[in-house]
Amino acid sequence: MIIEVQTTQNVTIDYEVANIGKRILAYIIDYILIIVWFFGWLWIFSFIYSNPLGAQAVLDGELAAILIWIVFFFPIVFYDLLFETLNNGQSPGKMIMKIRVVNVDGTAPSTGSFLIRWLFRLVDFSMTYGFLGVIMVAVTKKSQRLGDLLAGTTVIDLRLNASNRELSITDLDFHEDYKVTYADVLDKLSDRDIQTIISITEDKRMRDNDYFSQRLADKIKTITGYSYDGPDKVFLRKVVSDYNYLAVQE
Repeated sequence: MIIEVQTTQNVTIDYEVANIGKRILAYIIDYILIIVWFFGWLWIFSFIYSNPLGAQAVLDGELAAILIWIVFFFPIVFYDLLFETLNNGQSPGKMIMKIRVVNVDGTAPSTGSFLIRWLFRLVDFSMTYGFLGVIMVAVTKKSQRLGDLLAGTTVIDLRLNASNRELSITDLDFHEDYKVTYADVLDKLSDRDIQTIISITEDKRMRDNDYFSQRLADKIKTITGYSYDGPDKVFLRKVVSDYNYLAVQE
């Protein structure tokens, strides 16, 4: 299943939904981090209260209860909600596995969407020991657990760009008689636009697929106003080449 995600440069990139294995591994990583946090603070508080010369007097009574809730339980209870809301749909586990929560239309989820996903973790995981969540992801078309269905979200695989190299100035080798076709390309596209083109055209899953090249070429033509009657892949390569050549000359 493909989810279309539009970048801030108005280029649409097609991502696959994350498979159930990656989502489970991300969940396990997050769970391990929560355990480390739990026992880390448990050791810290145990040390404080076992040391009569320490800060025990300061942490007595209501202050101790508030502090324990803030640094001990609050991050554990709201772990997923906090990270996904503040970190563009990614918990640490999702970052490591290179997956991300997005709306099914490819836009960024709202705080309300993240809240719904978080609330229904109780049903997807806690109350059903994870079975409902796993089954829903496995059988739904867009790999959505119940929380995703209600929030209108899913999880995408960001591996699209993982195997692509970054093009640097040292990679460029132009002939002295190089002729620029699109002289104002520096004014119409950004470095990130060019990296997006490179990422898509060099991705092994899309290299031989004319559909992706056509869609990307059409988008670039719309943004820049350029026209080209030849193959889309040739057009895209020319745009990248002109951009890099002109960037070197500056």
